[in-house]
Amino acid sequence: MDEKDLELIKVIAEKRNITSAADDLFLTQSAISKRIKNMEEELNTRIFIRSHHGVRLTTAGELVLEKALKITQEFSEMKHYLESHGKDVFGSLTVGVSDNYMYYHLPDVAASYHRKYPNVKLTFKTNKGHLLYPLVLDNAVDLAIIRGNFWWDGVKQLLSTEAMCVVYDRSLEGIPLNELTYIDRTTDTVQYALMNKWRHENNLMNCPTEIVMDSISSSMDLVRRGIGWALIPEVALADYDGIIKPCHFASGELFVRQTYLLCKDEVAKLPQTKTFIDEVLSRKIVYPYGKDYRGETKGGYNF
Repeated sequence: MDEKDLELIKVIAEKRNITSAADDLFLTQSAISKRIKNMEEELNTRIFIRSHHGVRLTTAGELVLEKALKITQEFSEMKHYLESHGKDVFGSLTVGVSDNYMYYHLPDVAASYHRKYPNVKLTFKTNKGHLLYPLVLDNAVDLAIIRGNFWWDGVKQLLSTEAMCVVYDRSLEGIPLNELTYIDRTTDTVQYALMNKWRHENNLMNCPTEIVMDSISSSMDLVRRGIGWALIPEVALADYDGIIKPCHFASGELFVRQTYLLCKDEVAKLPQTKTFIDEVLSRKIVYPYGKDYRGETKGGYNF
């Protein structure tokens, strides 16, 4: 059954006459009779009773008419909505977001996007980058904003390059780092290995004490209190007025983290996705130390 069949049931029920219904619908009586037969076979029940006095609905037919009127009304309302909101962006969008991007940048993006496109239902899922990657692969999220240069053959946009920095309070200036408390933190395996590589190259694996925190923000809370030093990415340093020194490996290469937006090509074509990507790209972040990074060798710092 389709929209034309629903309209046919409605007109016949009103006219109670096949000939009158045929005239209203610009169909032949045989065409109407054939369509009624097909509908009754599809529903496996009789819809109309025919007699010398015309056509009337069966009990089952009255139920079909009731449902048909509701469906026709809803379909009409849907068409009206689409016609009157043809230029509006609506629908749903699920975004997987790396923890730090969510904390430091997403509120501005989400607020601006919602003001522009209030009819879009936004859902955000926050996690570590390596845990979000399989979600966007499996379509569990529509797009992902994640730290790390993962393989991708769809839409892939570099959002930021930030340097990893040594940070500590000005009250500790002049004291060698290997004599201070190291404020470590939990992170993904790859990032943790790079942090340890840098510490090893700078003979900083054996600080007198270590404190392990579960996030960048909690690590920075201790740094601000002058407890010790930490390796912190630029994302968390916008309002920090203590000592900040970007890290270079022994090769001279800057120690960086990069954040990408990933989305499958077919999903990126949806209006709600395209406008969200545009909003994110309009707010790309340029970090002071990471802005000129191209992977080339540079001079480093001695700690």
